[in-house]
Amino acid sequence: MTPEHRLSNEIRIECGTRNWLCFHINVAKIRMSDGSYFNTGVPKGWPDLTILTDTGISFYIETKIHPRKPTPEQLDLLAELRSRGFIAEVIYTLNEFKSLANRIFSK
Repeated sequence: MTPEHRLSNEIRIECGTRNWLCFHINVAKIRMSDGSYFNTGVPKGWPDLTILTDTGISFYIETKIHPRKPTPEQLDLLAELRSRGFIAEVIYTLNEFKSLANRIFSK
């Protein structure tokens, strides 16, 4: 398991403690045995985690471990989500995620 997958799993567990749904969505294009391709349906750059809270707020998280940085496609998609009013962030640690979640719900 990569460090980023470990972080994603830690965030998913944290979401569960808050009674939130958290989906890890992979961007993939897979070649099938017949030569055709199966596409997961989300665009390149889609954030790692889609989180649906018990209050109707949804947000999108791209997990990274320092020194890795988001790709241009990831940054573009996060900016697009933000421009539509969604919360969309790059998160590097579980504590950073908890801090974001606490800020969102302390308003």
